[in-house]
Amino acid sequence: MGVPFSFFNLTALIDLQRGITERAEDSHAEAFSILFCDFGDLDKDVIQSSLEHVLRSSDAYVHNDNFYFFILYQTDKFGTDVVEKMFEEYFSMPLKHEIVSFPKDGESAQELFDALQASVKKKLDIDLEFLDHDTRHLNV
Repeated sequence: MGVPFSFFNLTALIDLQRGITERAEDSHAEAFSILFCDFGDLDKDVIQSSLEHVLRSSDAYVHNDNFYFFILYQTDKFGTDVVEKMFEEYFSMPLKHEIVSFPKDGESAQELFDALQASVKKKLDIDLEFLDHDTRHLNV
């Protein structure tokens, strides 16, 4: 079912996952991944139901309108792609999505955001510049 967090905690949530990974001396090449999904015009109740069916209790997520960011612990890009396909099956439609992984695509929240923003802009033509303004300055 996943654990929801405020969108404004995204940076702290990524830093927490990075810290857990480092403390556990996790030797996975991709210790956690961030899955971005654009759920478009899907109804909020349908989205909520999908979260309950697709996500594990160890997964965390935040959203900004219908843009969802899933932090999937001990999940590489292949495993994250499986999760995305589960969402597509649930909705019976393809989704706009992108995946970045720690530490392959970045070793800090900022590097992961930069990689995600660049990839989403290039592949999906979606601007995620709000990540700069809405999350990074709120580290408390």
